[in-house]
Amino acid sequence: MPGVGCPTAANTYVAYYLKEQVHTGWVLPLFDAKLASTANLPDYVKIDPAEAQASGVPAAPASVWLILPGAPPCKATAGGYYAAKFDEPPNRAYGVELEGCSAPQNDEEALALISEQPPSECAVAVPHPIASRLGQMDDQHHWHRPTQETPIPAVLAPDVPTHECKAPGCEMLWAFIEIDVGKQPVAWGGAVNWLQVPTSADPATQCQWPAETYSGFFVPGSDGKPVKLDDDPARPLTLAAVLADRSGPKVAMAYGAGEYASYDLAATGATLGHRVTWVAAPPEAYTAATRIGPECDQPQQAAPSPPPPPPASAKPVSPYP
Repeated sequence: MPGVGCPTAANTYVAYYLKEQVHTGWVLPLFDAKLASTANLPDYVKIDPAEAQASGVPAAPASVWLILPGAPPCKATAGGYYAAKFDEPPNRAYGVELEGCSAPQNDEEALALISEQPPSECAVAVPHPIASRLGQMDDQHHWHRPTQETPIPAVLAPDVPTHECKAPGCEMLWAFIEIDVGKQPVAWGGAVNWLQVPTSADPATQCQWPAETYSGFFVPGSDGKPVKLDDDPARPLTLAAVLADRSGPKVAMAYGAGEYASYDLAATGATLGHRVTWVAAPPEAYTAATRIGPECDQPQQAAPSPPPPPPASAKPVSPYP
């Protein structure tokens, strides 16, 4: 008999594996509360269901399956609720601890699928790079202008804004990824920067060079042309994965700083399932996610920004202390 396929986007979440002194094991973030101050709050604490409900935390799902690329789904059992604090900006993340699944070998996160039966026919497809013009970093951590490039794919080029940018005063940089299912592209992601390079620029100042940025992720519309999905330029998301089963691509996942969104995929395009925020992140966390080119150390922030579009697989970074 055929197995169970992927759930809907609204039933797709993200779980993290913590390896900290405060807790070791899987957790499922569900809710974020903005606070005036986190003074005197513990970094991580277990709370009872009554406190969780009073704080506005959604009920824990009854049946959760964790899935990683190339691995069968693992049945997880929701345990007790927890609360974790973050200081900048002050907020508190809530969720449930998950039991029953072993520690991952490489990844620190997994897609959490809400399904009564094991979604054995559901698989995770991750991005691979298809185009870039980034420049190079040397041993002194100095950025050098690009000497190689892969052109922006023709299917995506019309969506990139036009800017006046000529070397040596300006360098146009880009990085694009694609997710394929059944050897067909089902989603794209990318970023473009127009980096202003001052005359006789000191490499030590490379992290202060201004840049205009553009980023987004796309799925094919009814006519096959890419349709841009992210709709909040102040909180951009990065394409991370697609869930697919025997019927084809079902759910697209995109991550931001302390949040993610899931989209139901159909032949006519995509529909938002839900956008879940579990940590309030400062604006610079989102800005950093759209910058490519010079690699700069990022300031400490409540929720580390997710990787930018260039990597072969984009995945969220655990925000937990």
